[in-house]
Amino acid sequence: MNYIKTVLPMKDYRLFMEMESGSTVTVDLSGKLHTMKYGELANEVFFKTATTDGDYVIWGRGRLRLTVNELMEVVLLGCL
Repeated sequence: MNYIKTVLPMKDYRLFMEMESGSTVTVDLSGKLHTMKYGELANEVFFKTATTDGDYVIWGRGRLRLTVNELMEVVLLGCL
């Protein structure tokens, strides 16, 4: 089952996601850019390559893939 309908990279390292359920969420990744897992997203050109296959948000033609759960963790827990 696909969860993500569309993704839209926005300014200031925010990612807008429209879910198949009709819900929308904006993920602020700016506070995670100093970490190993998310550090590659600090390159703005790379960040803007975000797409989805419905299950993952994918950057750089598969170089970085994050699940809905990983992104929702950022939304719920912030910059821990």
